[in-house]
Amino acid sequence: MKDLATVIKNRDGGALATMASGDVSQRRVVNSDAQQLVDVLFDNLVQIFPAARHTVMADPSAEAATKRQWILAFAENGITTVEQVRAGMRIARQQETDFWPSCGKFIAWCRDGMVSSVGLPAASDIFDEFKRYAAERGRYQSPETYPWPHPVMYWIVLDVRRLMQQYNYTDVEVMKSIKSKLAVWARDIAKGKTIPNPVSRIADNRRPKTAAELAGNPEHYKSIGLAALASIRQQVHGNTGKGAA
Repeated sequence: MKDLATVIKNRDGGALATMASGDVSQRRVVNSDAQQLVDVLFDNLVQIFPAARHTVMADPSAEAATKRQWILAFAENGITTVEQVRAGMRIARQQETDFWPSCGKFIAWCRDGMVSSVGLPAASDIFDEFKRYAAERGRYQSPETYPWPHPVMYWIVLDVRRLMQQYNYTDVEVMKSIKSKLAVWARDIAKGKTIPNPVSRIADNRRPKTAAELAGNPEHYKSIGLAALASIRQQVHGNTGKGAA
């Protein structure tokens, strides 16, 4: 399993192209190691999902094509480490079915398993907190004072809220964004990164400035106003005197 992840992580563009093309002669030369290592993963999966012996694994040509697509899908979706594949296998062993999973489902298991293994909350829990924060945030002075159940929720919820406001996300898009950011956090934590705690900002308790203070020196503007008013009165009196004459 370790070698499988290494091959995927160190994938070569030409090798993947050859793999996808189905050229058997080239595949034996360029991807012989990769194919042997994918066999290990599939051998493990077929023990968990025995019905595959009569479907995916029944036809050698279909099996070979499936393996090529799985390697490509792993590369495209960032499934490149031993830990990710093992996480997927842990969830695979929990399934109550004999039927082979789709590649997309197994990739989702890899991601979900990684999230769980590093102690992060599930995407559904973060989505629920996203909704709760939107409804209750007015009761708190700042996002930092909101009682986040897990520190990663602070970072993910606020990031996704900014994206939602900028791009008018639907709930489906919000959940997709949450899953994407959660996968990044899970990968970073697996590498040793820690989650910063929300830090409360120091409140500004100074008295707000009045409109006059914001405009500048109030006495200065008052004197200008009085001078303008006096000038208008003088003009009015002058015109009145001329009319009387």
